[in-house]
Amino acid sequence: MGIGFSASLALHLAEEDQEEQERAARDVRWHRRRTVRSRRYPAHRVYRPRQSYLGMTEEQCLESLRLSREAVTELCHLLNRDLQTQSTISTALPVAVKVTTALNFYALGSFQASTGNICSVSQFAVHRSITEVTDALFCRADNFISFPTDQQQQQQRATHFYRSAGFPRVQGAIDCMHVAIRAPVHDAMAYMNHKGYYSINVQLVCDHQYRIMQVNAHFPGSSHSAFILRHSSVPALFEGEGRLEGWLLGDKEYPLQPWLMTPLRCPQTEAERRYNKAHSKTWITVEHTIRILKQRFRCLDRSRGALQYSPHKVSKMIIACCILHNFALQRGLNFEEERDEDCMAEQEAESDDEEPLEEPTVQQGRQVQQALILDAFE
Repeated sequence: MGIGFSASLALHLAEEDQEEQERAARDVRWHRRRTVRSRRYPAHRVYRPRQSYLGMTEEQCLESLRLSREAVTELCHLLNRDLQTQSTISTALPVAVKVTTALNFYALGSFQASTGNICSVSQFAVHRSITEVTDALFCRADNFISFPTDQQQQQQRATHFYRSAGFPRVQGAIDCMHVAIRAPVHDAMAYMNHKGYYSINVQLVCDHQYRIMQVNAHFPGSSHSAFILRHSSVPALFEGEGRLEGWLLGDKEYPLQPWLMTPLRCPQTEAERRYNKAHSKTWITVEHTIRILKQRFRCLDRSRGALQYSPHKVSKMIIACCILHNFALQRGLNFEEERDEDCMAEQEAESDDEEPLEEPTVQQGRQVQQALILDAFE
């Protein structure tokens, strides 16, 4: 009888559990009917025809996507494996629409609505397209952003930089830029920069052709430029075995290093003034690079509003824009820098007011700097 009673009890409990689940399901359905707007779809839904770069002229592509039709086609082929949908439904977005949507967002601003109108897709589709294209580009960063260390490339960079203002052995120019973001959910004050808005402080190193050779977009806006440099991969390129021959040029925000030449704060002699003048004319290459990058991809420019994404996603977008910048330069798509007063004023205002952090190797840097002045500018 004990076994029969146990079986009966188990059956009774199972029936009660099933009734409870059915009751909960009925409550959920009732709640949805009361709170969720009912959507009545017609028997045969009509979708708007999706737009892509294939329906644009060459001029429209350059204006709205910042790339030529041929370059966009090449980009679609490059990202096809990552963007090709696995769905069999007829309404899935093709690769050309996804790439067009993301490029238009990068090029024109920080809000998705206008991009959705241009491509005739919903904001959700815009969001998914931007995320997929950004992730696909981010995975290929090493293929487009690199610091060549072979002797031929080093000599070529040094020669071209020397021709601009007579500053010898320059391997690149370094600076930081701020990209505005919305207030983060976690640790928001770390992203508040010295100008009073939330941002990511992005370190860039460029060559004489405005090509970005190194980018670090992982530090919040309150981080000092010297701090970002110290925790980046750049020092390792100039220290230890196999180091680069020469130096980078940085502005007064950076501490003087044996491999990082900065301007003299109070030049006393004619040679020191010539050094500062040549330094300024050569280092300004990175300022031009930042202006071109922000004018080519307006989503990075604060004049179009802050990016409405998490810091992690914005970091990926910044690197994706740097990849596309180099991608365009490789194909001869040079972007003519516009004289945008607002952009120039913002770039000048982004300089930190703090003194550079003093480091033990500063004294060695002073010795190298004085020897350089005596050798090349005396």
